[in-house]
Amino acid sequence: MTAIKVDNDTWTATLGGPSREGFRAVVFFCSSNGQRPYRVAEVPAERFASQDDLDGLSAEEVLELFAATGSMGAPRSYD
Repeated sequence: MTAIKVDNDTWTATLGGPSREGFRAVVFFCSSNGQRPYRVAEVPAERFASQDDLDGLSAEEVLELFAATGSMGAPRSYD
């Protein structure tokens, strides 16, 4: 699994199932703090066929995905 550090917490990225047609979910779980809600980003389905595709990303790419997440799957606000 792919793990990153953000604000002193460790987050693990897991490829989820289809979230809507043409997209899959990438779910980040906080392994260092059980009080944090999970975070979700949508990615094009053709980009990630398996967990191996996600695990092959660089730390910078995973951080970019994390930056695009919404808490518990809520749409990200762009205010």
